[in-house]
Amino acid sequence: MTLLDAVLSLSEATARDEVLQRILRALAQVTAADALSVLAAAEDGSVGVAAQIGLSKAAVGISFRPAEHPRLRRATLADGPIRFLDPSEPDPYSGWLLGSAGEIHPIHACMAVPLRVQGRLAGLLTLDACDPHGLRGLRDEDARVFAGLCAGALRLDAGAAPALAAEARRAPGGPALPGLSAAMQRIEREIAALAPLPVPVLVTGETGVGKELVARALHERSPRASRALVIVNCAAIPAQLVESELFGHRKGAFTGATAARAGKFEAAHGGTLFLDEIGELPLSAQAQLLRALQEGEIQPVGEDRARRVEVRVVAATNRDLRREVAEGRFRADLFHRLWVYPICVPPLRERREDIPALCERFAAELAAELGAERVDFTEPALLALAQGAFPGNVRELKNTVERAVLRRTIAEGKSAAGRRLVLRREDVAPVEAVDAVVAGAPERSGAPLIAPAGEPLWLGEAPRVEPVEPLAETLERARREAFARAFRAAGGNAALAGRLLGLSRSFAYKEAVRLGLVPPPGPRQR
Repeated sequence: MTLLDAVLSLSEATARDEVLQRILRALAQVTAADALSVLAAAEDGSVGVAAQIGLSKAAVGISFRPAEHPRLRRATLADGPIRFLDPSEPDPYSGWLLGSAGEIHPIHACMAVPLRVQGRLAGLLTLDACDPHGLRGLRDEDARVFAGLCAGALRLDAGAAPALAAEARRAPGGPALPGLSAAMQRIEREIAALAPLPVPVLVTGETGVGKELVARALHERSPRASRALVIVNCAAIPAQLVESELFGHRKGAFTGATAARAGKFEAAHGGTLFLDEIGELPLSAQAQLLRALQEGEIQPVGEDRARRVEVRVVAATNRDLRREVAEGRFRADLFHRLWVYPICVPPLRERREDIPALCERFAAELAAELGAERVDFTEPALLALAQGAFPGNVRELKNTVERAVLRRTIAEGKSAAGRRLVLRREDVAPVEAVDAVVAGAPERSGAPLIAPAGEPLWLGEAPRVEPVEPLAETLERARREAFARAFRAAGGNAALAGRLLGLSRSFAYKEAVRLGLVPPPGPRQR
């Protein structure tokens, strides 16, 4: 069983202890450990066996007090995986390790990983081997991944998993990224498995591949679906304002802080916080983010006291964070905290078979926005899209479909509302195709329009001089025509017209008012 198989199997579990047992079975497949266990912390400070493999039946349900066991005490105080190299040091499982024939074996190698939830000890993951070198093949970072899954499972009360699974099933179930490719099917399985769990998720991939769609699906299929999904583009926040934006600030904390303001973490309390382009965060903000993930606490700028928050974090990046860590631009501890289970979204060029399904989804969304009956494609149009180069990935494909709708609406000369639009091959042609139209235009007689410096513009007979409109008037007229076409295509919807023009809704509306294309806002709209 691979790690992916383990994660996918969690969604089928019906109780906390079954989730833990599945995680241990997966871990047993990738390590030479003879015994594995998860100890759950109790309110009285003890830790009890919640799940185990390879121990005698006498170990089931037993509890330990870490203060009475040197190895357990050291493990509860550790920041990460800890290996016990002294075989003479007493082990709490001594006398309980079973051999293949059921005989008791001595323990020669031991490893433990503390399980923390919002900064508090939730339990321990332990591995024991009879071979002194039996645990050398397990890397610390892999142990952290399994520990993260165990910590997530321990957050569930015993028996709570069925309710969470049922709630997740009630959430929207459509595909996050439409498509039939093997990569998209894998991502769908990963989302289904990870959505009910509270562990952080890192989504990786090139710009425009649809990382935000994955984050939305993780939220919508989770028990948090009824709470807020807060989206933050870390690359768009000025470095000096990052901490204020994420964690909030008190009044007077800095110049311009005229009022107290809650940050994005508080806005996402109980829900999901999507940190897009997390690789752009400055190191100072990374330290605060790590604290929020580990301790469940944030400290607004200018305040002395920390505030508790309960937030599931999904992060995304188009950077190689491992390289960023190696070059000192990203904290290693934050990387390991986020790298519990990464979802990699491949570029569109590696899954062209998904293009038709994506186009149909975008067409359906546009039809709803325009009030159109539906938007369809001719076969040549879909074929042209499937063969197209989209370096901007899914985002560029969506823009192409939106532009095609605008072209078709303009060509037919009437609004799309209540009608069926059929997009043709010429509608989906890239913008660069205009060059071909220009190249096919009849040539003017005489020399080139633009001559090399120092040479006369016309080498033949002087042309007849025609009146030339001032440049400012030409640009204004072209601007007005472009806005008029966009607003006609959008049926007067300023948000959609802005998208077609590549502008914000507010700017598109204000400019349309200035150009006299739409009436100015009334008193209640101001």
